[in-house]
Amino acid sequence: MRVYLKLLLVAMGFLLMTDKSIGQVTGHVREFAPGVRYDASIPTMKMVLGHEPGERVTTPEEIGRYLRALRDAAPDRTRLIRYGESWERRELQALIIGNAERMGQIDEVKAGLGRLAAGTTENLETLVRGLPVVVALIHGVHGNEISSGEAALFEAYHLLAAQGDPLVDRIRREALVIIDPMENPDGRARFVSQNLLGAAATPDPEPLAAEHDEPWPGGRSNHYLFDLNRDWFAQTQPESRGRVELLLDWMPQVVVDLHEMGGDSTYYFPPAAAPLNPHLTATQSGWLEKFGRATGRRFDERGFEYFNREVFDAFYPGYGVSWPTTQGAIGMTFEKASARGLVWRRRDGTLLTYRDGAVEHFTAALSTLATAVENRERLLRDFAEFRRTAGQGAIRAYLLPDDQDHGQLRRLIRTLLRNGIRVQRALDAFNLDGRVFPAGTWIVPLPQPAGMLVRNLLDPQVAMSEDFLRRQEARRRDRLSDQIYDITSWNLPLLYDLVCIGTPGNITVRATDVRLDGLNPEPAAGRLPEATVGYALKWNAAAAAVTIGALRAGYRARFLAEDFTIEQNGAAGTGIPQTFRHGTVIFRRADNGPQLKESLVALAREWDATIVPLESAFVSEGISPGSNQSVPLHLPRVLLLWDAPANSLSAGWSRYILEQRYGQPVTAVRVSSLARLDLRRFDVVIAPSGSYGSSLSGEPLRRLRDWIAGGGTLITLGEASRWAAAESTGLLGTTLPLRAGSAETVPTGVPLSAGALPARPDAPPPLTPFEQAIRPTREMPESIPGSILRVLLDEGHWLSSGTDFEIQAMVEGNRVFAPIRLDKGRNVGVYAARERLLVSGLLWPGAAAQLAQSAFLIHQPIGEGHVIAFAEDPNYRAFAETTQFLLINAVLLGPGY
Repeated sequence: MRVYLKLLLVAMGFLLMTDKSIGQVTGHVREFAPGVRYDASIPTMKMVLGHEPGERVTTPEEIGRYLRALRDAAPDRTRLIRYGESWERRELQALIIGNAERMGQIDEVKAGLGRLAAGTTENLETLVRGLPVVVALIHGVHGNEISSGEAALFEAYHLLAAQGDPLVDRIRREALVIIDPMENPDGRARFVSQNLLGAAATPDPEPLAAEHDEPWPGGRSNHYLFDLNRDWFAQTQPESRGRVELLLDWMPQVVVDLHEMGGDSTYYFPPAAAPLNPHLTATQSGWLEKFGRATGRRFDERGFEYFNREVFDAFYPGYGVSWPTTQGAIGMTFEKASARGLVWRRRDGTLLTYRDGAVEHFTAALSTLATAVENRERLLRDFAEFRRTAGQGAIRAYLLPDDQDHGQLRRLIRTLLRNGIRVQRALDAFNLDGRVFPAGTWIVPLPQPAGMLVRNLLDPQVAMSEDFLRRQEARRRDRLSDQIYDITSWNLPLLYDLVCIGTPGNITVRATDVRLDGLNPEPAAGRLPEATVGYALKWNAAAAAVTIGALRAGYRARFLAEDFTIEQNGAAGTGIPQTFRHGTVIFRRADNGPQLKESLVALAREWDATIVPLESAFVSEGISPGSNQSVPLHLPRVLLLWDAPANSLSAGWSRYILEQRYGQPVTAVRVSSLARLDLRRFDVVIAPSGSYGSSLSGEPLRRLRDWIAGGGTLITLGEASRWAAAESTGLLGTTLPLRAGSAETVPTGVPLSAGALPARPDAPPPLTPFEQAIRPTREMPESIPGSILRVLLDEGHWLSSGTDFEIQAMVEGNRVFAPIRLDKGRNVGVYAARERLLVSGLLWPGAAAQLAQSAFLIHQPIGEGHVIAFAEDPNYRAFAETTQFLLINAVLLGPGY
């Protein structure tokens, strides 16, 4: 006990010493709000947490404690809302602040905001005069972007405690302020732990000091290592789902997402960089200019450096800035240079502190609130008008026929509903443009209040401006990196491999609105007839998840990759033929216990799968279920390479897809520990994207090769496939071409962009002799900026089971794999020919020429085992559903084959 007390006292002494030393190290301490007096009845951070704002990095637990203290001190002016929970069971909370009168009528206020968000014109002026403007200040989506969380706490304190301040009085009177101080508590906790572990006795400003230099995976991402600022519409993570529910519940007119960037920068706020999302309205653009200019004036007054119109765009609709914009808000990103700890030495020798970041974020947030209340009525009117007209255009509705993959279709519908998108279901069949759509067709009408997001998610192409693309063309010609900040396509129906039809015609059919809580009525187990032989599931993503659940429960299954036909509802030769195509899993009654049917029904209900009872095993055509060509399945023992040099995003996506999307257990093993591991305990090893050359060579590589030859399945993703194909590795018998000479015959010209731009009448100018002379002789292939490309699958290979053999894949980067020769393996997936390659997004002509008909998915047998190599990461952001399914095929079926 004495030892523990001594350690505690030492730690406390360290913290006190750290608190006192920041001003000594930097020579200055900035004030948050110079000259403001505060109400002593509202507790300060020092009173509750023991430190002043910015003195040390506040932990997630301390942030929650201070929010509760503020709520308890001002219960009539606050609401503390628990809107979710992180993977690691940390609460996600937001503090709502308004004056006592407003908060006393909060239910009526919410109802009025709901009518406004519905795009109503009834009593609009009465609503506008009476409602507050709602401003959401959300902080810390990246856990190691720490100063915004500190700013959030002072924002809340200032709004509750400031006295005699006309601006704060007006904000309380005319606004509701939602303060979410910590969007990613798991990532912040990881950063704080690592920062304290490396902290010196006095804050060390050296950028490579241990307290700044985060080990893998760093604190940026959440528990599953997702970048939560890319997950807003996909909502694969609980943090994202909860936050979207919060904003849909309160429908703010202004949303600010506060971030950090590199320590050698200054401060960024809108207007944003090009390209702008093409669905951004002129009114919203005008507001961004207005808010930006107001913040610029305040920063000029305080002597803070800043920039705008550079680097940070709002093109991708999955950011914290752009998703609220698609709902009608004025969405803004604020970025402050990060001290990544308490003090950071910049390249010019000046010192940046944690407190500096908090002060500047606070200043920008308060400026935003000032502009919002000064323009309250106009903001409310513009918001209502946006919601009334959003999504207007040539397309009047998107249709999703119900005769598609049932499970994937419902997953997509759930995602749309979670984004606040109105979805209907046709009660009758209807005819549109000569095509008959059956009853049950899903309809996404336009316009609708969330119409801008509908257009972003369902339009086949979201176009970048021609002017922006021409500038990128010029940069490309000079071998400069492009200015495309993120991906150029994200169309969900394409990535789910679903047919989605846009129609310009008006749909006149009886239809009912679909509700999320009514999407899946639970079928009674008794509706599935008892089977004589067993139960079959057509192979698809839902069937794979059911199979994994059944294997985990101890049931036995067999898989058939080839087609077969069985006569049902009668004796052989007299029944109704039923054909099973492209893969089937069968659970025989004779192989399993009496609870088989009930267990399968429960799993099928969970995963939206369809079960077919088999009355006979006698086939009239195709492979027989009792044939040796049917493959017994067992629950694979999966090892996932973890830690450096694996790409943390790829590792996290893989683990999430296996554990949460499909329920497949996985053991994550650090690459540095492989030498101590007996690989024979595993059936499958997954190498996330990463360069393993320095980590897996020599004896570890020999052991891995022997394990594969003995029956193991190695699955490599993205850069890991490049490693496997390297001559020094020798696991994959293909080559990685450099930039092709033939591609250089079209070094300029408008990029292929799925019809977004008109074709140029003139041919691109040829290279001048000087340009020819300075062209590099050895270059990596041109990079693809996150586009959706067409991939053709080998119909005869078990890896393509459950698909229609033509899919769409997310492609990002510059990997090109030559097709493997037939004596070494199979090209299970090949990119389409150039004229059919691009489905959505952007593709430079040179990249298209080289990538066309190169390999996307390679299977190479080695001894009794397999190497299965994906050219891209099939788990991209966990919304690339079809390629994720190919990974599950490799995991489940590889050990059986």
